[in-house]
Amino acid sequence: MKRPALMVFAFAVAVIVSAVAVIEVKHQNRSLFLTLESLRDERDDLNTEWSRLRLEQGALAMHSRVERLASESLSLRRPGGEETTLLWLEEAEAGR
Repeated sequence: MKRPALMVFAFAVAVIVSAVAVIEVKHQNRSLFLTLESLRDERDDLNTEWSRLRLEQGALAMHSRVERLASESLSLRRPGGEETTLLWLEEAEAGR
């Protein structure tokens, strides 16, 4: 082969290799983008569930609900005034 024909052949091979590399990189880019979108959707779903669980926890821990369950399920009641004892600390003990 002549030298110019060899150069043309080398450039053609380089162009084909470059084209294949571009196609491969574009495919990887699309695959990674799909993975990223999937992970973002999962993140959004988890954030939604977390918010729902925080609201549910807040509702379950409401003082009125806890007090109602304590009285209904456990038969607990508030102590009356005669059952309550107040303890007073001496001023010397309070300063410690």
